[in-house]
Amino acid sequence: MKQLIICIAALLPLAFFAPDAKADVDVQGTEMKIPAREREVRVIHFHAPGEAPRPTALMLHGAGGISGKRIADYNHYAATLASAGIDAYIVYYYSRADEEGRNGEFEDRYESWARLIDDVADNILRQKQSNGKIALVGFSNGGILAAGAVVLDPKISAAVVYYGTEPWPLKNVVRHYPPLLILHGTADQIIPVEAGEELARDAKAQGGRVELVTYPGEAHGFGTNMNNKNGVDGLSRTVKFLKEELLGAAKAP
Repeated sequence: MKQLIICIAALLPLAFFAPDAKADVDVQGTEMKIPAREREVRVIHFHAPGEAPRPTALMLHGAGGISGKRIADYNHYAATLASAGIDAYIVYYYSRADEEGRNGEFEDRYESWARLIDDVADNILRQKQSNGKIALVGFSNGGILAAGAVVLDPKISAAVVYYGTEPWPLKNVVRHYPPLLILHGTADQIIPVEAGEELARDAKAQGGRVELVTYPGEAHGFGTNMNNKNGVDGLSRTVKFLKEELLGAAKAP
C-alpha cells in the first residue's frame, strides 16, 4: 500500500481556485490568507449565515489539486456546508516549491503539511466567530492528510475521509482519532477500499467512533461530483455527520 500511495501522490501543478458565481447554493466564497508557522496559507472562506459563534470545516484537496471543473465542484461542496451552519474553508496547502516538485514526494512533505493544517485550525479556533469545534474534510491525498492532522492535534473534533488511508507517513506517533466518517468506493483502483477499511479498524482500536460507508462499484474521485448519486449521498452524509459532531444535532436512532 505504501508504495502505491507514493506513486499516485506525486505533486501536480495546481491552478488556484476562485469563488464560483454559478454555485447552486447561495453562499459565495472569499479569498483570504491565514497565518501558519511555515507560511501564510491561501484559502477560500465560505461564511455560514449569521454572526453567532459557529463550527468550521477545512477542506483538503487531493494530489490533482483544484482546477477546471473541480473549482465549481469544490465551491459547491463548501457552500453546502456553509448553508448548513458550518463555516467552510477550501485550503491550498501546497507551497510554490511543492507545485514545482522541489520539496520531494508526498511522504517527505506529509508531516509538514499536517502541521500546517493544524496551525490553520488553531488560528481559526482562536477567532471570536468559532464555537470551539473544527473538522477536516479530505479527499484522496487530502484524506490521508486529514487522518494525520487529527492524530497530531487533538483539538480537531471530527474528520471526513474520502478514499484515504491511515496516516502511514507518521513515524512513532501515538494514535488518537476523533470521530471519523470514511467514504470509499469498492471499485477504487487508485486507493483500494481495503485502505479505508484499515483506517476504520485502526481508529476503532484506539476507541474512536467510526462510520465506514462503502459504495459498491464506485471508483476514485466521486466525492465532489454532484452529478454522481454517490457524490450527492456522500455530501449528505457529511453534512449530517458534521452537524452531529460540531453542532450537537441529535443522532438518528
